[in-house]
Formats: sequence, structure tokens, C-alpha cells
Amino acid sequence: MNDCHISSFARSAELMADAAGKLIREAAEHPLETEIKSDGSPVTDVDKATEDCIRAIIAERHPSHGIIGEEHEPLFPDAELVWVIDPIDGTLPFLAGIPVFGTLIALMQGNRPVLGIIDMPMTGERWVGQRGKQTLRNGKPVRTRACNDLSMALMSTSNQDFYGPEDIDVLTRMKAATRLAVYGGSCMSYAQLATGRIDVGFDVRFGIHDYLALVTVIEGAGGVISAWSGEPLGLHSGDRLVAAGDPRVHEQALRIIAG
Repeated sequence: MNDCHISSFARSAELMADAAGKLIREAAEHPLETEIKSDGSPVTDVDKATEDCIRAIIAERHPSHGIIGEEHEPLFPDAELVWVIDPIDGTLPFLAGIPVFGTLIALMQGNRPVLGIIDMPMTGERWVGQRGKQTLRNGKPVRTRACNDLSMALMSTSNQDFYGPEDIDVLTRMKAATRLAVYGGSCMSYAQLATGRIDVGFDVRFGIHDYLALVTVIEGAGGVISAWSGEPLGLHSGDRLVAAGDPRVHEQALRIIAG
């Protein structure tokens, strides 16, 4: 697939983000119906409606493409091109009215992302990453910032409650190894890493819907993102990731994670 094809798919993805954002903003003004899923995480009627909206656009514009969404069963998951959707990343902040939740849209070719969008409907910000191109925030290029040592880094992680006995030591070591820490940013934290505001981010208990859209956004801004093992992120990666704006900090973070 060449760059022209990716750019065409990026236009489709922006239409999806436009429609999702409109729906989310309108829904945020009304009471929300909330359920608790089998994994203990919340889901609202808006999550489901937003995914339905995105799926409808894919079905209309790209009917041969696969879809893997967080709230519904996969459709053609073995297709050559597969969209991976998180309609509302950060449902807890959404319920609380804290505007760090967003819509994540990734397009996969095989096992690797070629396109990713982080759309923040309440702040009016959108990051678009395409394979081989510089990441754009609201149409303007962004870059990560240089940070040659983890000891000078601002780190982020989404929720300290996600860390169980098997990985709480990693959180403790990373907090000790970095200069400052910020919590609870959901996908906004990784978008700000791509913008040069945060140096290193890491998380546990993330699904592919939570991170595949981040890959081209961070890489296109000059950063690095991987599993805790250092392996590239794909459709079959685990639930732990680490990203850094500077490759040197990413290497240092991998060593801290490995203990």
C-alpha cells in the first residue's frame, strides 16, 4: 500500500472522528447509562453508539475492510486491512466529566499499524499519524522532545490501580528513576508525549484498542513505542506498553522494566 492510499484512508478516518466527536459532545450533556463489563471496566450507551457510528462509515466507504472494535464482535478480522477502534478511550474520565477521554482509530495492514488517530472531542485536538510521515496535531507538525536521561524525564501512567502484584514493582522502579510523574491522562498523555510535553509513558491492562492508534502518532513524531519486551506492537501484543519521546529514554525504560 502506497502513501496515496494511506492518505485516502486517513481522510476516511477523520470523517469517523468528526462523526464520533459530534455524537460524544452531544451525549455528554445528558445522563449516561452505565454498565460494568466482565473485566470490571465501565461501558456506557455512548461507547456503543459511537462504535456503531464509526462502523457504519467503514461499511459504507470500505466494505471489504475488517473491523475490531472494543464494544462489538470483530468483523472480517483476517482481512488485509483492519480498523481497530476504541470509541471512548477513558470511559472513567468521560463519566467524571474530565476531558482527557478520546476516540482512537487505527488502520492495520497485516500486523502493523499504518495509520492512527487520537481525537479529543472536548478539547478540539486531533493527532494524525501516517506511516512514513510526520505526525500532525490539528494540521500542524509536532515532534517529541529530546531527553537523554530517564532521571530528567516526566513520566505518565494512566491508573495506578491497574498494577497488580506481578507488575507493581515496575511502577515503583519507574517512579524512582524519573524526575516527575503525572497520572490519569488516558490517551491524552500519549498524544502529549508526541507533542513534546511528556517524556515517557507506560501502562498495564491495555488492550489493542487502547494502543494501536498510538503507534504511528508517536513514531511519526520521532518517538518509540513498544511492548515491555521491546517487541513492536501489533494485533497479538500483550497488555503492557512503554513509549518515549527519545529513543535513549526508551532503552533506559526497558532496562528498568526488566529489573
